[in-house]
Amino acid sequence: MIKIGRPSEREKTTEYASRIINSYLKNKEYTSALLLSSIYANIRLRSLITDWLSPPRNKWKKASEILTLGFRRLVDLCDKLKLLHDNEKKTLYELWDKRCNVAHESKLWKKLSEKEKKKIDHLCKSTIQFLEKKILTIENTCVLD
Repeated sequence: MIKIGRPSEREKTTEYASRIINSYLKNKEYTSALLLSSIYANIRLRSLITDWLSPPRNKWKKASEILTLGFRRLVDLCDKLKLLHDNEKKTLYELWDKRCNVAHESKLWKKLSEKEKKKIDHLCKSTIQFLEKKILTIENTCVLD
């Protein structure tokens, strides 16, 4: 995608998140990549809902902070508002389930199987794609019924 002008906050966040997550994956730090992916997906879900609510620019951050919904509730709300496409809901659920599974200290430090590594790699790369697809604001990407 060719971009003219200064990058938006979403573009900067997406570029940074992609770089860091890919770095963790490259260094085989799968649990770190997974946890960071879930954090950035959570942030993006909140920003999509906040855009949909369309608060004035000076109240946008406050509106985002008020959304004290858990990850699954954010995914469900984005889905109901038609802010997710194709298989994104299922993939985000899988990301969160895997994140919860490895976030417990007993599993965080255990050796991951090759199957788990491949799944985490896939989920992290799917998160990066999700972040990249959701850079634009709501009025440019979605039509609500």
